Amino acid sequence: MADPTRPFKIMAAGGIAGAISRTCTAPVDRLKMLLQIQDGATALTLRGGMQKMAAEGTIKAYFRGNGVNVVKIAPETALRLTLNDRIKAVVAKNHMERITPWERMACGGLAGASAQAIIYPMELVRTRLAVSSQGQYKGMADCIRNVLKYEGFRAFYRGLTPSLLGIIPFAGVDIAAFEIFKENLLIRYHGDPPPLAILGAGMMSSSIAQFASYPLALVRTRLQAQGANGAKLRYTGMTDVLRKTVQADGFKGLYRVSSILISSSCGKQAAHVSGATSAAYAL
Repeated sequence: MADPTRPFKIMAAGGIAGAISRTCTAPVDRLKMLLQIQDGATALTLRGGMQKMAAEGTIKAYFRGNGVNVVKIAPETALRLTLNDRIKAVVAKNHMERITPWERMACGGLAGASAQAIIYPMELVRTRLAVSSQGQYKGMADCIRNVLKYEGFRAFYRGLTPSLLGIIPFAGVDIAAFEIFKENLLIRYHGDPPPLAILGAGMMSSSIAQFASYPLALVRTRLQAQGANGAKLRYTGMTDVLRKTVQADGFKGLYRVSSILISSSCGKQAAHVSGATSAAYAL
């Protein structure tokens, strides 16, 4: 018999796990964005990025933008997991054991894109706070005021297209792969897989998903970061970012710092997805 409280369990577990995991990985997340906005002419190394954060002089520098990240990731994660659960129920028509991997991927992608679109303005604010120079913004409210004043409301949706195009393969592959791994673990361990096995499944699924969608994440970050305080836009859109990135750095430029930073994203994604899912089943 279906548990009527399951959606609320998933929302609560997803929100809490998402907020905790993002806080734990906030310094690496900021470092990732600092490196993503660099091009061939102004390249910043991994060491340079770490020195840039350290030069700001306080521990808060490593967590800049994390408050917005927590505010946005809790509802985003909760929405994504809840919508995925609901969409699967509609697609499977109460025969969950018959749902195919492709259907799982489609459900996960649609749920991820929907959640991302709803909270997207907070995504731009987080990026601006993370890549801005020290003292440029006083906080989340000040950043929102500045964007409205100098760039207008439409600026909050800058980079939405690559974000949605990226979240579909990312969320689709991530959720579908994770659920396939999880089901195999449930069978192997007779319905009670160890937490480390669930964590490993989350890391494996996130590795595949992150690699598939990484170039679009880089494009999104560069579009979000440009135009602060009314500065001239460097890119006209998604295709312009792709073209200029390849011209400046070659195809490998689309995967800038991915080999180092995808691993941290895997841990982050594994923590809140596997944590949320296992908690939801345990509650």
